[in-house]
Amino acid sequence: MTNSTNRTDNGTTTPPTWARGRSPRLQDTLAQPILARVSEMPENYVVEEHQHPWGQLAYASRGIMKVNVPGASFIIPPERALWIPKFTPHLVSTRFGLSFRSLYIDNDWSTNLPTTTTSINVNGLLRELILTITQWQEEYELNAQRNNLLKVVIDQIESASNAPLFVNMPTDKRLIKITSTLNKNPADSTTLEQWSHTIGATPRTLNRLFHKETQMGFVEWRQRLRILYSLERIERGESINNIAVDLGYESGSAFITMFKKHLGTSPKRYFKETNENMRELLNCSIEAAG
Repeated sequence: MTNSTNRTDNGTTTPPTWARGRSPRLQDTLAQPILARVSEMPENYVVEEHQHPWGQLAYASRGIMKVNVPGASFIIPPERALWIPKFTPHLVSTRFGLSFRSLYIDNDWSTNLPTTTTSINVNGLLRELILTITQWQEEYELNAQRNNLLKVVIDQIESASNAPLFVNMPTDKRLIKITSTLNKNPADSTTLEQWSHTIGATPRTLNRLFHKETQMGFVEWRQRLRILYSLERIERGESINNIAVDLGYESGSAFITMFKKHLGTSPKRYFKETNENMRELLNCSIEAAG
């Protein structure tokens, strides 16, 4: 296993606050079928690229996390989780801080889970299961009740619907020049025609490469990236008009139209529905197994 180095944006290496004062012992094999890890991550926090010899379900009960894996970048809000298969290098970061919940799943229990990094929707049952397991002691007794509950967790992950809030990252050096610029400044409005003069490839060739390497055209890729960058700010209640201008849109309405096109609802409604779901979940209860 590759050890991770945690840092903030000013270069310091202050670790996050771990629940119960320490992190679980991470070895080549897990002592339990599912092992939970809990942490509170501060603003502008980065867990450097690392990997595990088992799969991981990464979930934030508060805040939004960004996870980079080879070839893709995911944004995970509280109503979603990210399944990261074993030996997948991944970097986790947060801009505004988050409450992090991880389930490490033994390989014998994850044989039917996806073999590629997958963003999934978290329904009420799965969320309560995650929160319940994170309350257990690290070396919990695996009695029949807990064993059945863990099986339900696996069933819920297997049956969860896909929630593709991510962008694929290209490997072609010509496209990397474009995507690196947009990652630094999502508001950049340079057209493919303008890029073609800099890069030395026709707009048609560049767009064809975007489709080949990211499964979407240049304009759609840039729109998707802008959505990902907007989510943290929307969740914090920032003005839609300010977000729109910062991301290169002429007006808030233009940004809302684009947001609806990709996520099927308005920015305000998107998080209103999420918050309503979370409040409803708090009124639900699952009998904790100890």
